[in-house]
Amino acid sequence: MDYFQAVQEGKTRVQRAIKLLQEVAGPSYPVLFIKTGRTDWTPVSEENLYSIIDGKNNTAAVVICDSDGNTKAMSTWLSREDAAKSASLLQSRGIDMFRGDVKLPI
Repeated sequence: MDYFQAVQEGKTRVQRAIKLLQEVAGPSYPVLFIKTGRTDWTPVSEENLYSIIDGKNNTAAVVICDSDGNTKAMSTWLSREDAAKSASLLQSRGIDMFRGDVKLPI
């Protein structure tokens, strides 16, 4: 797959992840369209898993990633309590928790 095709497919998958995350956590943003750590152009995978990333001053963000940990969508920084509530809502919708280290472009 060439770069353009990988990004287009990744964008479609990221948009679905953003929509899902916005429903439970409010404003959310795209993160990765293609997988990191690969030598070929591969779009992020279709499956959606959630994780919570700790921030500063008692904040956290909720992310949607694929099974390799490539973050597709990220919420704004929330209180840790609100992030936990959002994660609980995702879990109640059948979204499983990602238990590894998520991959971010930072």
